[in-house]
Amino acid sequence: MKKTNKRFTPEHITELSRCEIFVFGTDLEGHHHGGAARTAHDKFGAEWGVSDGPTGQCYAIPTTFKDIECIRPYAEKFIEYAKAHPLNRFLLTRVGCGTAGFKDIDMAQIFQDCIDVDNISIPHEWQAGMLIDVTLGLKTPKGREDAPRVITDQTLEHLCRKYLYQTGSGITGKLPHVKVRYVLGRNKFGYASLGDIFFNNGRFYVWDTDDKWVEKHEQEVVLDTFGDECVDRGYAHKAIFAGVRTGYRDSEGSDIYTGDVICLDSDNGGIPYNIALGTLGNGEHGGEYAFMLDNHSLLLKDCFRKGIKLTRVGTVFFQLDNNVPPITVARRAYSFNMSRTDEDIVLMSRYTPNFDQEEWKYKALELIGAEFNWNI
Repeated sequence: MKKTNKRFTPEHITELSRCEIFVFGTDLEGHHHGGAARTAHDKFGAEWGVSDGPTGQCYAIPTTFKDIECIRPYAEKFIEYAKAHPLNRFLLTRVGCGTAGFKDIDMAQIFQDCIDVDNISIPHEWQAGMLIDVTLGLKTPKGREDAPRVITDQTLEHLCRKYLYQTGSGITGKLPHVKVRYVLGRNKFGYASLGDIFFNNGRFYVWDTDDKWVEKHEQEVVLDTFGDECVDRGYAHKAIFAGVRTGYRDSEGSDIYTGDVICLDSDNGGIPYNIALGTLGNGEHGGEYAFMLDNHSLLLKDCFRKGIKLTRVGTVFFQLDNNVPPITVARRAYSFNMSRTDEDIVLMSRYTPNFDQEEWKYKALELIGAEFNWNI
C-alpha cells in the first residue's frame, strides 16, 4: 500500500474522510463565490454568510483585507481550534492567495505556527515560506518528544491514547521513540514503534502497509478507535502484545524486553537462576522494570548496579491462546516467576512464541534440536 505525506494538503480535493476538515479563505460577508470557497460551499457544506470558523465539514477564514496582518488573529484562532480538535485533520488550502491577492510566501509566514500542529496539512506552495524539509516533511523546533524512563503496560496504553491522532493519520515523526514487540505467529515475533500500534477495548493492534495483511484488516475497529477511515494508513490487525524495549542490554549485547526470561548469575558464587522481567507500578507515569516475586521485587536497574550477569534465555510467551482475554506482560512474568523452579516451565520459555498447550510438545522440540527466533 502506497502512503501519502499527510503534512501537505492535496492539490485537488474532491472528497473528505470523516475526520478531514476543508479550510478555505472567503470574504468578510461569507459569500463563497469562487476557488476553494466555492468548493467548500458546493461540496462540503460551507454555509453561505459564514466567514469565520467551522461551517459544514469546513473551516472558514476571512482574508479580504488590505493589510495582511489583519488575517493573523484569524490564523491564530484557527490554529487553536485545530489543537482543540486533535482527531480531525485540517486541510489548509492557499487561503488569501486567490481573490485576496496575497503571495504564498507571505501567507506562509502568517500561518507559520501551523508547523507545530500535527493535524494541520500545509499547502505545497508554502514550502518556501516555512521551515520545511522536502524529504522528511515539516521541521519543528520542538523535535521528537522524550519517552518515559519506564514504560509499564498502563503507560503504553496511555501513550497510545495521547497520540491517537498521530497514530491514525500516520504523522509520527515527533512521537517518543518507543519500540514494542508482538507475536506474529508461532516462532515469530514482530516489532513496531509507538505510532504504529494502538489499543481498542484492551486488545492490541498494529498498523502494517504490507498487502499480505489486507484480509486481516479490521475496519470497524479502526472506525471505532479513530472515527476516521485513516485513508492510506495501511491495515490494522490484531496481535498479542509481547513487551517493550527497556533500554538495557544483556551480557551478550541483546536488547532486553519486558517478558524476557533472564538467567541471573552473580560473580560471588551464587547459583544462577531464571526469572522473567515485568513491570512494577502502574498509572500514566512512573513504575520500574522489575523481577516480581511472591514477597519482594528485584529491580532491573539494581541488577546492573550490583554487577549481576544477565543473559536472555527465553520469553514468557508460550501456551498462548488467541481466544482468551488479553493477559498483561506483567502478569505473565509474575506467573512464570511463581513456577520458575519447574524445569518444564523454563524449557517452554525457550521455544517462544508458541501456541502449543501440551508440555510434551515442547520437550519434543528440545529432542529434535528445534531453534526458535525469540532472541532476534
